[in-house]
Amino acid sequence: MARYCRKDVSMNKIVIIDDHQLFLYGLKLTLENEGNLVTTFDSPLKALTEIKDINPDLILIDLYMSEMSGIAMLEALMKAKMASPVVVLSASECYSDVYHALQNGAMGFIPKSYSPQELIYALDRVFAGDLFVPEDIMVEIESVAQLEEKSKQDYHLSDRQIQILRLLQDGKKNREIADALCISQDTVKFHQKGLYLALDVSGASSRLQAVEKAISIGLLKA
Repeated sequence: MARYCRKDVSMNKIVIIDDHQLFLYGLKLTLENEGNLVTTFDSPLKALTEIKDINPDLILIDLYMSEMSGIAMLEALMKAKMASPVVVLSASECYSDVYHALQNGAMGFIPKSYSPQELIYALDRVFAGDLFVPEDIMVEIESVAQLEEKSKQDYHLSDRQIQILRLLQDGKKNREIADALCISQDTVKFHQKGLYLALDVSGASSRLQAVEKAISIGLLKA
């Protein structure tokens, strides 16, 4: 795991991406009061066009945004080769989504119910190079991981097929899936064929059937 040299949450460049403006404003004030330089975006798409120029020490993103999900944002940041550690925030403690965020490179999860003091402590851990997830949530995440791994093994699905399943659930077309995963559309189709065969779905509604089957066996969250 990469180690970050920051020793405390002060004098850092921090980017916050959240489409809830009241929370965005409050979090900005909290971090600025600690001496940080804070840039905010209420549009994840706008953030993606400007974030490299900012070169932040830390990125905070809401897990659930209408324009782009936090998971999709993480994937986009990885594709852009951003080296900044990313922490996801949410008012909802959906263990499956937190697990998938960590799988996509997030260095931590902070509930929006946290107090300013708890937030600063969590970020201090991340700046020290640690992964931060509240202990009670980590226990649930480990259960989610075990269930997903069992389902993958039972249905002989690869990690790439799981990635494609999640993008299918998001309504992505083959071209968009190819772009998100940096593979060709032919490769996407190849993995889809194996995916549909493993899940025993076929026909014009294969994409929908695959997503529904994956939800029913615990591979995806409804």
